[in-house]
Amino acid sequence: MSDGSVEGGTEMELTKDEEITINEYLVSKGLPTNVSVTFDDVFIPEDESPVRSRAEIYDFSTNLAEDFVLKMPLVSANMESVTGVSMAVAMAREGGLWFLPQSLKIKHRLEMLDQIRRTDCAFIHNPLTVRPDATLHEAKKRMEKFGVNSLIITNKDGFVAGILTSRDWHFEADDSKTVISLAGATNELVVAPKDIIFGAAAAILKENKIEKLPLVNAGGQLAGLITAHGLFYNLYHPRATRDDKGRFVLCGTVGVGKTFTKSHLKEAEAQAKKGIRILLIDTARAFSVNTKEAVIKIRKNFPELILVVGNVSSAKGARALFEWGADVVKVNQGRGHVCRTSKIGVGQPQLTAIAECSVIARRYGKRIMADGGMKSSGDLVKAIIAGADALMTGYLVVGTDESAAPKKFNKDGFPVKTYQGSASLDAQLERIKHGTLDRIREPEGISEEVPITGSLNETIQSLLDSLRSAMSYFGVRSVHELREKGIFKMQSRAGLIEGTKSS
Repeated sequence: MSDGSVEGGTEMELTKDEEITINEYLVSKGLPTNVSVTFDDVFIPEDESPVRSRAEIYDFSTNLAEDFVLKMPLVSANMESVTGVSMAVAMAREGGLWFLPQSLKIKHRLEMLDQIRRTDCAFIHNPLTVRPDATLHEAKKRMEKFGVNSLIITNKDGFVAGILTSRDWHFEADDSKTVISLAGATNELVVAPKDIIFGAAAAILKENKIEKLPLVNAGGQLAGLITAHGLFYNLYHPRATRDDKGRFVLCGTVGVGKTFTKSHLKEAEAQAKKGIRILLIDTARAFSVNTKEAVIKIRKNFPELILVVGNVSSAKGARALFEWGADVVKVNQGRGHVCRTSKIGVGQPQLTAIAECSVIARRYGKRIMADGGMKSSGDLVKAIIAGADALMTGYLVVGTDESAAPKKFNKDGFPVKTYQGSASLDAQLERIKHGTLDRIREPEGISEEVPITGSLNETIQSLLDSLRSAMSYFGVRSVHELREKGIFKMQSRAGLIEGTKSS
């Protein structure tokens, strides 16, 4: 990994060979080398297709790293109006990824990670507990905080005394009763050793007709929990993004600031302790000395994490991030639906930006995440063909039931949500309220109302159906094939209007 400077040095300049390779790639994709273009400037020409039916196409998987595969390439943006716990869980169930906004206080993010980790979880390393003499009122407050319906009852020495399940308390009117009095006889409790395999645990759950199996260590103290719901998740969410213990993969976020401080490093450390697999280092201007400091320090301290770093919009910027230690580079400046950075003249048109950065990524054996600018399913397809391995979006999912934006009704009485650009005035006011911003900057984003579109599942299925359809026209059966074989042709403004006019 180079220690090349971004302050007046030349180590980050593209080599002649890199420039030639980029131009060759652009030509091979049908893109111009002398002007930058975006999604509406191109169309995808059909090709002879061996695909008899679109139903034959079901492989939407993509690699985010050599040893990390997503079952589908969509990622919900780390924006306060987009990704909270509900969006993260829903996106994970669909096989995609999510990132919580780094603008939220770290304490809040850690609590959200806890909630996400415990949802649909087959194996819970650190189960939520309550003391036998706690009241139902106290137990309810704890369950509400973490969004669960049951607690393991343990004594002061960590031995399991019972399980408070939903059937024990749902119809109980007296909140002053102790949890142990509601949980039933202790001698009915079934436990298993902490190293039990999932198959054996499933047999115990089935035989005893129970939904939760506490795990204990050699001394008999609580050491984990296996849940029936999480154990059989494949029946409900076969694409879900999980680890080998059946838990949702956790993603962390950290900002950069004027200087990467010990406070930033502690944020990364706190999230690493929660078990994150992926960390997003996010700033609008990643090709900077600030980001260099952040990436190098985090890579040194947390070598096991997959580092997603952004944003940049040039091959030179991508090259720098990979040199500093990024595994995935996030590409976009000023091209998001509610971003207005381009008004100050910065940011390359997104399709060319993705294509150029993807060439650098392949030379390093790394990956590209296209971030924003995609306003339709067709744009997702084009981003993949250009070279994107994953697709981050806020606009295409902010209208779903699960997005973090609260539902409200507009002046005409229609249900809507407010989509806030991360640098919009509204978003900055929220950050000042949270204590994560000291003053208002010149807004480089806007806020707008978007209609409610239904569940995330419905939206994802619609987008994947469109992706499947496009793949069938080009005769490929996987996202990998689409990325490798897909090409473009340029189209005129009149051609765009002809293809998108209302019927």
